[in-house]
Amino acid sequence: MSKFHFATFTRLRQGSGVLVRFLICLLLPFSVTAQSVFDSLRVAHSAELFFAFGKHDLSAEAEHTLDSVADYWNNRKPVVKLRITAHTDSVGSLANNLALSQRRAGAAKSGLSKRGVPAEKIELAYFGERKPVAVNATEEGRQRNRRASIEIFTSIPMVPYSGQVKDQQTGAGIPATVHFSTRSRRDSVHTDSVGFYSVQLPKDSVVKIEAFAEGYFFKSVMQRIYGSPEMLRRMQNQPAELTLAPAKVGEKAAINNLFFVGNQAVLLKSSEPELPKVLKFMQINPGLEVEIAGHINHPGTAPEALETWEWELSVNRAKLVYEYLLKNGIAAARMSYKGYGNTEMLFPNRGASEEQQEQNRRVEIRVLK
Repeated sequence: MSKFHFATFTRLRQGSGVLVRFLICLLLPFSVTAQSVFDSLRVAHSAELFFAFGKHDLSAEAEHTLDSVADYWNNRKPVVKLRITAHTDSVGSLANNLALSQRRAGAAKSGLSKRGVPAEKIELAYFGERKPVAVNATEEGRQRNRRASIEIFTSIPMVPYSGQVKDQQTGAGIPATVHFSTRSRRDSVHTDSVGFYSVQLPKDSVVKIEAFAEGYFFKSVMQRIYGSPEMLRRMQNQPAELTLAPAKVGEKAAINNLFFVGNQAVLLKSSEPELPKVLKFMQINPGLEVEIAGHINHPGTAPEALETWEWELSVNRAKLVYEYLLKNGIAAARMSYKGYGNTEMLFPNRGASEEQQEQNRRVEIRVLK
């Protein structure tokens, strides 16, 4: 199978303060950890220690917390590693605060080692004042920032999963970005030049798989990841396929899973994650001009007999998507929106099922140019 590359995301967040302080931050050493598709670890237990101003000594409450953490480590299996991340408030210099956070991390590690947690299993990270969880303008906020966070990780059984993204019309493999998400995690990979990818996914989990490619409509599917020998053999012999429809002039595609409150242009909470997919589609296809088309389900009524609010409902649902894209940087010159009422129902019969009714009251992307 052809090679693939993991997508890497690097974020730089600049807080308040003078430029000199920001530049110094960039020069200080620090530790970074990240999860990719998918780490075979998850956080099984977490706790926080708090410190007095300028101190790294463990309080009686902190000692009690370490007792609890060590008890979890020593009695819950399998546990793989423990991470301590230490911080300070913003009082004092950057260098002194970084050193103080290092001492706080060391104090927590020493306390856990004495309680039976193997030192080689403890990972340290310290950030000084650079990662506050509260504003430093109040004593309450500063106290919350004088902390050390502890996380215990356990292993997750993983299985290999491979697939290919293809052109729906020609069957040819195409380069794409494939996103994988569960309830708590989201990450992505780039396929190779002919659409192949291979990843490790959590065994016996339900994963949403989404594919995006330049020049194509996006697509998402739900996949149950089984760890049976039969599945592994099938994946090795026949990779899963995701086919994408070309986004050519005159073509259209419904935005799946975009559901609204009944008779309103109000998106259901569960459908909000669909809008970023439309945004990504517009971003990776900067040359496209589209129409956002809204439809309603109203069988048995002639379009000219619809009440005004019913026709406007199809307009306003399309407008909701249009305004989301506009707000997130897509130029108005690339978009328009239009309501079609019930003139283009896919299932015009009165006896349509609920699934067919959902497809009637859809919002579509139509490629104009």
